[in-house]
Amino acid sequence: MKRIKFYAIIAVSLYFVMSCTSQEQKKAELFLDLPEYCNTPDGMTLGEDGNIYLSCPNFNNPVFPGLVMKISPQNVLSIFYAMPAHPDTKMACPMGLDFGPDGNLYIADNQYFYDTDHKSRLLRIVFKDGKPVKSEIVVEGMNLANAVIWKGNDCFVSETRLNQDGDESTSGIYRFTLEEMNQGTVKLKPGKEDRHLVADFKTTFTNRGDWAGADGMTIDSKGNLYTGNFGNGVMSKISFNTDGSVKSNEIFAQDKKMTCVDGIFYDAAKDVIYVADSEKNAIRIVTMDGKVSTLSENDDTDGSCGGMDQPCEVLLRGNEMIIANFDMPFPGLKNTKFDAPFTLSIIKLK
Repeated sequence: MKRIKFYAIIAVSLYFVMSCTSQEQKKAELFLDLPEYCNTPDGMTLGEDGNIYLSCPNFNNPVFPGLVMKISPQNVLSIFYAMPAHPDTKMACPMGLDFGPDGNLYIADNQYFYDTDHKSRLLRIVFKDGKPVKSEIVVEGMNLANAVIWKGNDCFVSETRLNQDGDESTSGIYRFTLEEMNQGTVKLKPGKEDRHLVADFKTTFTNRGDWAGADGMTIDSKGNLYTGNFGNGVMSKISFNTDGSVKSNEIFAQDKKMTCVDGIFYDAAKDVIYVADSEKNAIRIVTMDGKVSTLSENDDTDGSCGGMDQPCEVLLRGNEMIIANFDMPFPGLKNTKFDAPFTLSIIKLK
């Protein structure tokens, strides 16, 4: 009888070991050790030329200007463009970025950390023969401009802090057409009155004292737009009518393990969305039925061994997941301090 109990215990133990192994998380490794003038890596986009374009607002050490960097397919890092400083703040703060259908690069210039009175802008870097020739202001009057993504001839920009009302804050998503921006600089009205605001969201005061709202954005194979709420970790789905108007704006994913949603990326091959969970130093996987699981998570780290150090953005390049580590601690996050090195992590997917 004792022998039977012994074998039963062994069988149960093996079951749990095998269960844990089948759900084993992937470990993030070091992709690039960035120079000091890239001390706050943020947004990324993959160009048709195979280069990764990386924004560095350098909030952690603003002695260095805001830059857009280029990472070649051979992983060679170089300065691509020095962003123009705002005439009032004297700072340049590139964050989310994406290529438009015109072949130009559109970048959110987030001035919120230097002036909270609607100084943020959307800039356009104009290309000619594959090289940047100038930058233009295409939208001004945003508060905390964050992510940028194109859908056809429509450019969407997330507004992470539109306004605050009592114990809630409002965030939203703007939409601008290429035709309108080509006619001159779009000047927004403050608050929810502007016609370009196509969706808004509420963030209730969180236990970590965070009011931030709509952050990263991605688009699935059916043309639905998704955004995540940085403050409370809710992901929302926005669907459109055939004329481009918003059909619905509803909660798509909400899970107790995902309390923060920063950058997000839709993987068309696997039909899932990857989430940079800045609070927990984690990458979550969200299936198209809203189920949440964990791909990778690590403790507080300085990033020297490749561990995630407040991940803010994810990007797929083939079977490689590139992760930008913002490393700018906010209250309640795992990341407790800004420290060198300044890194991008990588997770190799099957």
